[in-house]
Amino acid sequence: MKNRLIGMRTIKTAIVVIISYFVSSLINDELSFALIYAAVICIETSVVSSFKIGYNRVLGTAVGGVIGLVMTYLPIYGGIAMALGIIITIIFCNLLNIKKATGIAITLVIIIIMGSSDTTPAVYAMQRTLDTVIGIVIATIVNMLIYPPDQMKRVRESFNTYRHTARKVVGDVVIFSIDESLASLTAGLDDLKDKFNSLNKELPILRKYDKEEFDYYTQMIEASEKVLIYAEAISLSEPGVRMTVDNNQKLTKLLSRDTQQSEFVTPESSTREDMIYNYNLAKLISAMEKVLRERVFVTDHNKF
Repeated sequence: MKNRLIGMRTIKTAIVVIISYFVSSLINDELSFALIYAAVICIETSVVSSFKIGYNRVLGTAVGGVIGLVMTYLPIYGGIAMALGIIITIIFCNLLNIKKATGIAITLVIIIIMGSSDTTPAVYAMQRTLDTVIGIVIATIVNMLIYPPDQMKRVRESFNTYRHTARKVVGDVVIFSIDESLASLTAGLDDLKDKFNSLNKELPILRKYDKEEFDYYTQMIEASEKVLIYAEAISLSEPGVRMTVDNNQKLTKLLSRDTQQSEFVTPESSTREDMIYNYNLAKLISAMEKVLRERVFVTDHNKF
């Protein structure tokens, strides 16, 4: 997959800036940094994360607004008030488990404490807090309505990458006893699970994905987990174990390569180690067959 110089998130960020600039010019006498800044940093990679992080940042905005307002009424030096306000804001954000909203909360504290000579601290704090909330709402709406991230496409791409990696790693482990590449298989599976979890979270909101394809990837993750489990088991096998003719034939067909095996074992002549090895190998082959089997889906069919 080619990396584009300008991605959709970049484009949506630019759109958010234009909208925020326009909205700010309508509701304020002068442009609001808080509104535009909040909108820019709230563009996320998924609709669900936009909602969740947007909510957390609204909560963080409320925290920053209140703390900033309180700090303006304390009879202490501005720099000390700002530093104290930032410390308290960080503590509250940690206690509320909204660490990702800490940045925007701190920014709001600084903006409020710096203040304006034209309005009272209370009015100014409410204005900047409202501006920040509006910026968050703008970003969330844009992310949801303008080309929302296609999580199913990300799952497809991640699974295809895992499939390619699995074919290579299984060959390395079974044929050449190279187990260092198992780390790449683990990383690929973790990435696939992360992408699938993002897809799963979006279903209640967008309901635009094909149910049959969703169910398919649910099964593929289970099969992919088995590939990793049995590949790891094979890597722990005793040196000198032999595979059966049946497993050798299936593995050769599966990997489209010679297994370089010349000596095979029968059930009667198998040692305990041979039996364990061939059991794990048979399970690995079965899981790999599921993972490598191509599946084509009709788009816009049977959506959630």
